[in-house]
Order: sequence, then structure tokens, then C-alpha cells
Amino acid sequence: MSPAMTLAAGSGHAYVEQFARAKASLPGAGVTWLDDLRDESIGRFVRNGLPTPKIEAWKYTNLDRLARTTFRIGTAAPAQVLTKRALEPYKLSADCHLVVYVNGRLRPDLCDLDQLPHGTRITDLAAATSDDLRALAVAPAMGAGPQAAALSDLNTALMAGGAIIRLGRGAVLDPVQILFMATPDGEPSAFHLRNLIDAEAGSSATVLETFVAMGDGPYWSNVVTRVSVAPNAVLRHHKLQAEGAKAVHIAATSVRLDRDAAYRMFSASIGAELGRNEIAIELAAPGTEVQLAGVTLARSNQHLDTTTRISHAQPRTTSSQVFKSVVDEHAHAVFQGSIRVAPDAQKSDARQLSQNLLLSATAAADTKPELEILADDVKCSHGAAVGDLDRDALFYLRARGLSARVARALLIGGFIGELIESIEGDAARAYFRRVVDHWLTEGQS
Repeated sequence: MSPAMTLAAGSGHAYVEQFARAKASLPGAGVTWLDDLRDESIGRFVRNGLPTPKIEAWKYTNLDRLARTTFRIGTAAPAQVLTKRALEPYKLSADCHLVVYVNGRLRPDLCDLDQLPHGTRITDLAAATSDDLRALAVAPAMGAGPQAAALSDLNTALMAGGAIIRLGRGAVLDPVQILFMATPDGEPSAFHLRNLIDAEAGSSATVLETFVAMGDGPYWSNVVTRVSVAPNAVLRHHKLQAEGAKAVHIAATSVRLDRDAAYRMFSASIGAELGRNEIAIELAAPGTEVQLAGVTLARSNQHLDTTTRISHAQPRTTSSQVFKSVVDEHAHAVFQGSIRVAPDAQKSDARQLSQNLLLSATAAADTKPELEILADDVKCSHGAAVGDLDRDALFYLRARGLSARVARALLIGGFIGELIESIEGDAARAYFRRVVDHWLTEGQS
């Protein structure tokens, strides 16, 4: 147990008890192989405990606040708490397809899924087919080891809700938003969400995951998402993590791309007291392309971690990553990016950049790029930088009559703006621009 954090007194047992009480009512209950998988997963979770900074993949993120608290399985809020009108500020656009979860449970009355393309299916984990369950259960090809994956094991044991999106061959779905809303009630609750996005050959889609809260009570979103992109399909997968001020958000997304497929993600992490967004991608066939970009905006005492792992497993594959952080007050931002180029992955092109802007003397940023290159005919690069606002630029703006707050906001907006403008699709670009503008405005109040 030395490399793993032991759970708070009784909390490991408490999760076993929760699992025992819930097991018979969990999706897929009675399916022998899935029951066995859930049993094995809860056993591994209790044996391994929570990851600690002694494990390399968690070097900069301490889960002590999780270890001190036992989170009960969350329950859905009463139907009258939320209406469609109340969700308008969080929607991507007026005409997007919308899937709504409240406290980890699907709310069909708040969803809008009219006129889906032929062959496309969007449903809840509770209605999963045998094929869906097997796809959800597939472990990522590039993992960080069993002790580092303890929270994914807990998710496998307790997964009770989550969206299943199956894009039909050649279908175009642009866009669909999965809105995860928390309504904390003061008692620590956990929502173990399991999502599946499967893009069949030649399909194209924009999928946005949004995590928000109405209220500031403690809760934990433990999210696992499996993504499969078939030959010649294009998936634009975006994510906004804007959880409540006392929330914990831990998410693990694994992506597998087939021949000539493309996967493009933009993520923004601005919420939660403790957040980690982990992305593992396997470029499993020639001609695959991955573009990752994201911003972390942290203030107060937030700790926000972005960890990526990309495996170039075949020749002629391309990946690019650009992540930027803006950190204020006593907050801490983390970026870890690992790239592996396999021996046979000739002609691979992998690029990675991490830039961090510190707005106060007490803010902190850690960045750790890693390259493992086992092929000789490749193009690979990485860069990382940590700094503060350009004093000359700030003086220039102040000399022209701008206040310190406005000048700072302009410089921060310029630092982030390039990434925002690179987002594909007018609706998604405008959505994330509003998110950044709101964060900047809050910082001036």
C-alpha cells in the first residue's frame, strides 16, 4: 500500500457497502461478465487506495481531500427544481441537441433530441445494449497503471448514469451537448458517470460536455468517457468544467482512432476546488490526426490538473497539443503531457506546447512534458513556459489611459484568445469566448 493513499478510516468499507446496496439496481445488473467486472473493480479500488504524488502520473496532484471524505451515491433532484428555462444560460446554442443529467441521473423532460440523423442513437446508460456495455468496459490501450487508475475502478463498480452516443455511418450531428448539472444539498455526494461516444465510418459530429452546478455544496463528479472514431470519421469533442466551488471533478477520457480518422478537442477548466482532466489517446492506424487545445483559469485555492497521454502506434500519424493556464491568488495549475512514438510509427509528427501565466506571487504552475521516441523518421517537439504579465505591455496600456484591471484583462484575453479563435464552429467558439469573458469579469469585481 505504500505507493497508494489509504482511505480515511472506514471510507473504503463505506464504498464497499454502497456498492453492495446498489449492485442489484445498477445498469446491466444480472449480466454475469459485468457483475464480475464490477466485483473485480471495487476489490482493486479498496486494495490500491487513492493515488498519491508518489505515483508518477499523480506527481503534482494530492487527493487528500478525497481521502478525508466519504461521498454517498448521489440522488436525482426533484423534478420541480429545474426547468428548461433555467438551463438556457448553460446551453451551447438554441438549436443544439441537448442531453441533460441532474445529479448523475438523466432528465428526459429537459432533453431535446428531435430529428437525429438516420442510424444515430443517443440514450442513457440505463438503456445500454450488450454491445454498449462491452464498449464502455474496454480499458484504454495506453493507461497509467492499476494504482493510478483507482478512481476509474471505482467508477466501473458504481457507474449508474451517463450518455451513450452512437453516430451512424456517414451521419452528421452538429452539435449535441451533454449537460451535467449538480444541485448539491450539503451532504457530500458522488456522481459516477460513464459515457460512450462511438463515431462510425465517415461520420462527423460536434459533442460538448458541460459540467456546472446550482449551489456551492460539496460533491464529486467521477467521470469516465470512452471514445471510438472509425475510419474517415471526424469528431470535435469539447468540454467545459465549471463545477461548483466546493466540488471535486476527476475525469478520464480515452480515445481510439482508426485509419484516416480525426479527433479535435478543446477543453476549458475553470471550476471545482480540485479538478483533474485526463486524456489518453491511441492513434491506432495510419493517417490519424489529433488536435488538443485547452485553457485552465484558476484562482482562489483551486487546484486544476490537465494530464494527457498520446500514443503514436502506427506510421503517418499526427498530433498537436497547445494548453494555456492563467493562475491567480493561491491557485495551482498542472499540465503533464506524455507522447510515445512506437518503433514502427515512422513519419509521425507530434507537437506539444504548454504556456502558463501567473498573476500573483502566490500562484503556482507545474508543467512536465515527456517524449518517448522509438522511431527514427519522425518530427517531434515540445515546449513549456511559465511567466507573469509583460510589464512593458502593461505600462504601455496604462499610459494610454486604461485602468490596471482593464489592461490586465486585455493582456490575459490576448494570451488566451488565439486558442479560442482556433475552435471550429461559430457556436462553440462563441460559447467558450463567453466563458472566458465571464471569468475575466469576475476577477475585476
